[in-house]
Amino acid sequence: MVGMSLEEAITLLRSASRVHLEAEVLPLNQANGRILARDYKAPISNPPFDRSPLDGYAFKAADSEGASSDTPITLKVVGEVCAGDYFPEEVGDKEAVRIMTGAPIPKGCDCVLRQEDTDEGEKEVKLYKALKPYANYCYQGEDIQEGTTLLQEGEKLSSITLGILASMGIEQVEVRRKLKMGLLCTGDELTPLGQPLKPGKIYNTNEVMLEAKATALGIEVHVFRMSEDTAEQVAHVLEKHWNEVDLMVTTGGVSVGKKDIMHEVIKLLEAKRLFWRIAMQPGTPVLAALYRDKLLVGLSGNPFAALANFELLIRPLLAHLSGDKSIQPLYTEGQMASVFLKHSPKRRFIRASFENGKVTLNHNNHASGSLYTMSLCNALIDIPAGTKGLEVGDKVQVVLI
Repeated sequence: MVGMSLEEAITLLRSASRVHLEAEVLPLNQANGRILARDYKAPISNPPFDRSPLDGYAFKAADSEGASSDTPITLKVVGEVCAGDYFPEEVGDKEAVRIMTGAPIPKGCDCVLRQEDTDEGEKEVKLYKALKPYANYCYQGEDIQEGTTLLQEGEKLSSITLGILASMGIEQVEVRRKLKMGLLCTGDELTPLGQPLKPGKIYNTNEVMLEAKATALGIEVHVFRMSEDTAEQVAHVLEKHWNEVDLMVTTGGVSVGKKDIMHEVIKLLEAKRLFWRIAMQPGTPVLAALYRDKLLVGLSGNPFAALANFELLIRPLLAHLSGDKSIQPLYTEGQMASVFLKHSPKRRFIRASFENGKVTLNHNNHASGSLYTMSLCNALIDIPAGTKGLEVGDKVQVVLI
């Protein structure tokens, strides 16, 4: 297929992928951001006992009837209980127990009066307020009942959900292993970082940028390199490391030039080509193939084009394969606060800044080889094919990055 839409390409890649992420067991402090491999039910109720929500005195509500600041009622203080302690005896009539926040409410008591409404007595306490039964009373299981489904398979763990598991006494959790993405940047012109540039050479920007992007999304990235930029060498490296990853992404070599070798790589591997070229600018020459039930996706070698390809095509694929819906690209609507006068014969994505619904172009450089202007931006404007230009006030679709 040639020149398919971005949405068609995403759908095709998702339907062609066959990845199984096995479960692994991690301690809670290593599981933040991971995807659950199974459901979790509450093994206990929380709180595990009736407890006090404040510092004060626990007693029978009937014993406080008629109490006020003018006509206080006096109860005998028979003990004290703090959080982590337990009062073993049953509290009788006209008796009270000094109680602290989080402590179990003693047997025989059905309310807690805050200490500010008492004289804070130690042997006897004067009550300045009457309470009804179960006032200031937190029931066992008020937050979570034993047997309740806490979390479901496929949910992404967060600080809150990890806290919920911890409140149940669960110390380890079954999660899906991380998705493994291979990354190989092709091109004779690429120079490793730390080495001086020779005439005609550039530094390998894409490797650092795309590894950082994928890692930030929770993907385990495996970077591969080749000794020479030939189809045979690239095919050899891919073949050698194919079983180490779930998905392989390359950059460069996907257009129509003499050194665009990825087409030959596909032939050497005897992989099934899925498509070449997407109807979008930048990043038109994307090459995708299926090899041994895994995807090989070749992106443009131009830095901004590679970034656009990653955000718009690879990112939704990673969300699908990893089961992490939260890393899907976020589309929203904005209103132009700047003008863009260029005609867009094909669907175009241009870099912009999005804030409070307003979309601003704070630069004039939209070349696919330019990356610096992206440091000033947090969004891409999705301009439909055939658009003659954008004026201030026009509504546009925006992809947040």
